[in-house]
Amino acid sequence: MSERVHFGEFVLDLRTRALTRGSDPVALSPKAYQLLETLVASRPAALSKADLQNRLWPDTFVVEKNLPNLVSEIRRALDDTTSTPRFIRTVPKFGYAFLDQADEVCADGAARPAEHARYLVTWNGGRVPLEDGDHVIGRDPDLALFIDSPTVSRRHALLRTAASGATIEDLKSKNGTFVNEQRCAAPTLLGDTDVIRVGSVGLRLRAIRAFGSTVTA
Repeated sequence: MSERVHFGEFVLDLRTRALTRGSDPVALSPKAYQLLETLVASRPAALSKADLQNRLWPDTFVVEKNLPNLVSEIRRALDDTTSTPRFIRTVPKFGYAFLDQADEVCADGAARPAEHARYLVTWNGGRVPLEDGDHVIGRDPDLALFIDSPTVSRRHALLRTAASGATIEDLKSKNGTFVNEQRCAAPTLLGDTDVIRVGSVGLRLRAIRAFGSTVTA
């Protein structure tokens, strides 16, 4: 990861261990800064509470509320909310993830997109950047694309993303996977105007890096 990472109106400087908003410094306690840096470095992966506690307090017992208190401190600093998160996503019964497609800033000051993220998938209450590869959508809290809805199966659908485009495939879910209200019976190529639905939950997929002629918006 580069020495400086830009997300939204903020810049995280890893060399000076400082968070700024424009030219203004943003105050964070040392542990809150360490947590933010850890989440940004691991984006878009979700990290478990146990993993984060081990990284922040190695070989030390701390009360469980310390971690959510640090998350709340970061959210206040970033003007983030739990209901409509821009940056910090809570993964129920698991941990936390960094949502935004942060840009890494080169030594000459120019920003370059985070290399691992090609798409952004959004739904009501969720927003996750995706690298190339296979991504399972479901109600399993361990999934990066965790959707907390009783109409969604634990492993509901497979979203496959690549430079050439994206496809979605139903994983024998109870309530089905749909593209433009047509139930998917096989892997389905996603076009730029397609509407995706898993169970009763609507999803949108858009490109955040250059790729081929098939795009999803």
